[in-house]
Amino acid sequence: MTMSKTAAARARNGNGRVELKERVSIATVTPKQAQEWLEGNVDNRKLREARVVQLSRVLERGEWELTGDAIVFDEYGTLLNGQHRLSAVVVTGISARFVILRGVPAKAQEVMDQGLARSLGDQLMRRGIPYYGNVSGALFWLHRLNYAEATGVAHYAEPALRPSLRQLLALYDQNPELAQEAPLIQPINRILKVRFGATLALYHRLLQIEDDNIETEVNMFLDQWTHGTNLKADDSVSRLRNFCIEDASKRHTKGRAPDYRFMAYAIIAWNKWRDGEPIKQLKWTYTPSNRMAWPVPH
Repeated sequence: MTMSKTAAARARNGNGRVELKERVSIATVTPKQAQEWLEGNVDNRKLREARVVQLSRVLERGEWELTGDAIVFDEYGTLLNGQHRLSAVVVTGISARFVILRGVPAKAQEVMDQGLARSLGDQLMRRGIPYYGNVSGALFWLHRLNYAEATGVAHYAEPALRPSLRQLLALYDQNPELAQEAPLIQPINRILKVRFGATLALYHRLLQIEDDNIETEVNMFLDQWTHGTNLKADDSVSRLRNFCIEDASKRHTKGRAPDYRFMAYAIIAWNKWRDGEPIKQLKWTYTPSNRMAWPVPH
């Protein structure tokens, strides 16, 4: 495809419609310009408000970066791709730089957004971070733990509150120990088939408890959780092991517990274990009619 750096040349087709020749450019798009382009958004998918809110927050935090993901117009000037980003510019009143691609055949919209997105794990791998897949899962859970402890609820109140890629990378920069801690989770993952990322995040979170002996206690808890040594039937760690064993048996079916319940049970077991309290069963309810507060490790 030949791209011109000059203004788009125009031509008339057999039906008399004005066609734009293919052209690519980079421009800072103002809220006014974004609004004008959106007014021509007549042939696009339904606008997802949560996505607009998420992108708006990226702009407001100053995280926006120019990438190769273009704002795309067809040969007649109709917007084909970019409505969520342009809407975020309008909503925030913040200008942003984009690649602008014009003159694309209208039928190209049928195959847009089918590329493979670069995941957090991909970005960590590019940085040379060991155990990048496990660390990636831990970062998502570490952010979620921070949110749950601050709000007392298990789930993000809205999709836009979920962390952006930039936020998660910044979270790794604040917690680089995750890469060194990941190998410590391998034995329990091998024996009990626990959720690796969630368990790594929990291990890291427990180490942040302010206590001179916390590292020794956390490693003792992890060892008992892994191997079941010196446990009584009513010990909280024994209850947690039983839950994990039963849960792992369902990992290839639809009967496995949700990951947030696994995390809540693990925190409750830790708190009871540290307090030296026996427990008949692990219990934490989170339903529309009965939402228990999120447990905070102590």
